[in-house]
Amino acid sequence: MKRITLLAGALLLLVLPAAAQIITVQRTAQDSLAHASATNGLPVETLDRREAGLDTLRRLDTLDSELVTLRDGGQEGSVVLEVGSFGIKLGNAYSTKTWQDLKRSRFWLSMFTDFEFGFTRLTGIDYAGYAPEEQGFLDQQLAPSFHFGFSILSFNTYLNKKRTLHLGLGLDYRLENIRLTDPSITVGNRDGQLVPIALDTPAAKSKIVYSYLGIPLQLAYTPAKRLVLKGTLHNDFLLGADAIYKKPKSKHGVSGFSDYQLGVGASVAYYGFGLFARYNTTPLFRNGAGPDCRTLTFGLTYSFTL
Repeated sequence: MKRITLLAGALLLLVLPAAAQIITVQRTAQDSLAHASATNGLPVETLDRREAGLDTLRRLDTLDSELVTLRDGGQEGSVVLEVGSFGIKLGNAYSTKTWQDLKRSRFWLSMFTDFEFGFTRLTGIDYAGYAPEEQGFLDQQLAPSFHFGFSILSFNTYLNKKRTLHLGLGLDYRLENIRLTDPSITVGNRDGQLVPIALDTPAAKSKIVYSYLGIPLQLAYTPAKRLVLKGTLHNDFLLGADAIYKKPKSKHGVSGFSDYQLGVGASVAYYGFGLFARYNTTPLFRNGAGPDCRTLTFGLTYSFTL
């Protein structure tokens, strides 16, 4: 009997270490990822939901053991966690492209982005009511009759999901310089009407300069990358007008210009550089204050927004 007891004790001493090892392995297999992290020294860093509004995995080091494998998921910000024969893909809720789109606002403000350089031509001039010797005083030299304009600011919004169509309401400024063909005259007002005034000696140049502050309503379409087509409804309000002749230089204000002008325009631009044209449907002068005429403006445009 004593021999049997001693033999059983010896066998028990041999079995206990193996049983303890089996129990340890089984417990390790049932541990959570957090316990595996502590065992393998796995640092996990996440971005707090309150900081970005999204649960975002910022950094997760590679983990490789007999029970758990953590490897790159093949996409930016994603990993694959494999436990046994099962795999779980971890990553951002949004793709990179979608996340960038979400950050772009549907509404935006632009300032001092668009510039115009061109020429202004008086069209359809009618001198009805003028004496024969006074007619033709608005004949102009086209090349020196320049136009300059720029946008001050614009409020814009996209009209479609593809963001190829947007509407803008802005504020702009334009300056017109009309060079007269006859340098021996200037213009002035007589009895509320714009008339030619002869100079004592011919000047080197004689011109009319006027400016408007505009509120344009603009529709822009982008059919291809960097290509922009625009249609504009112009609403312009007179700032002032002067008659200038040189040399010596002399300047005096003139009246009779329309306080408001309505116009339509169009432009096409590629990589910011393009062409534009504008036609003002409202007469340049008030009824009876000057010849009946309208203006056509055309030239080059450049935009910083492309």
